[in-house]
Amino acid sequence: MVNKIIFTVTPIYSIPPKSAAAVESWMYNVAKRLEIDNRIICIQNEGYSSYSDVNSHCAIERIKFGKIYTRLFKKWTRLDPYSYADRIVRIKNKFVHSKDDSVIFVHNNIKLFKKIIKKEGHQKVVLHMHNCFEPIDVPSDIKLIVPSRFTHDWFRERLPNALIEVVRNGFDGDIYSLPSEVRREDFGLNSQDKVILFAGRITRDKGLLELMKACGTIFKSKANHKLVIIGDQNAASEGEHAIFQDEVKDYAKELGNQCIFLGGVHPEKIRSFYSIADIIAVPSLAHESFCMVALEAMASGCPVIASPRGAMTEFVKHNETGFVFREPLTAESMVDDINYALDHPSINQIADVAKKHAYENFTWDIVRDELNRVICKWFP
Repeated sequence: MVNKIIFTVTPIYSIPPKSAAAVESWMYNVAKRLEIDNRIICIQNEGYSSYSDVNSHCAIERIKFGKIYTRLFKKWTRLDPYSYADRIVRIKNKFVHSKDDSVIFVHNNIKLFKKIIKKEGHQKVVLHMHNCFEPIDVPSDIKLIVPSRFTHDWFRERLPNALIEVVRNGFDGDIYSLPSEVRREDFGLNSQDKVILFAGRITRDKGLLELMKACGTIFKSKANHKLVIIGDQNAASEGEHAIFQDEVKDYAKELGNQCIFLGGVHPEKIRSFYSIADIIAVPSLAHESFCMVALEAMASGCPVIASPRGAMTEFVKHNETGFVFREPLTAESMVDDINYALDHPSINQIADVAKKHAYENFTWDIVRDELNRVICKWFP
């Protein structure tokens, strides 16, 4: 019987996140809905307190590394004598009465998982992977949670003896039922414009440049079509991501005023921006483990056209709950696919069916219940 739960994650974003951070959003939204007493443990970034009560069952404890410790032990010597994992276990031991009645869920960080199970063993430590990262040097019989059948099968090939369960991602049905807080006019758009919207990280694997090139072809004959991009085009200052962001900005200049950058948007505000679109495009070149943008588009009642790679086709069904790009996912093939979707006579009905499907299968309360079932199954 589990009476206490610890949720922890990579020390990058504080919780609740102030920008797009799907893993941290999952933890926050599910943990605060659980009736089992729990603690979320994360890093303490600037502007966050070290401790926050969320409700009677949930609180957040944030770990802060001082400047001297960071410089001396994490950058110079790499000794890290009082590591993030050490601090997580210390907080856990203060919170729980007995190891037997508690479980630690480590989200999306195999290295952190391995450090914690060295101290705790792996019987009461669960790895929750939101992405397909190679599970190197982990026990063969670990307990593993994943967000989709695609991700389940990917890990099953690598961990044939593991206990693997699917607990999906979700959205807040109450928030998505509220009226939009933005209008097309706020961004220089009008009711005659056909708006194709992209939301996500400005990285090569998201397929944005291919989408932009497809739109470039469409724009030559359709002056009222616009591409709106949500995402921080200056997120990276160096490296491959920065090079790609420069490519995107250069091509945006070629598209002129038919390409509109809106920058990053807070996770709780993104649903309003979906409402300005005629279709939301998710042209990922990589195999997505789930993809929140596709689900959020459905929940907003906006048509979505999604990549066939990875898990999105588990809930985006072509001509039923959305549209699916065809391989080989080139700019040339995307032109026909986007035109097909925008011109489809039942596009609005398809969007309505998609919204109903999202509310019936993916709200945070449903996700919480899925997690509860797994907990009861593994720890009766």
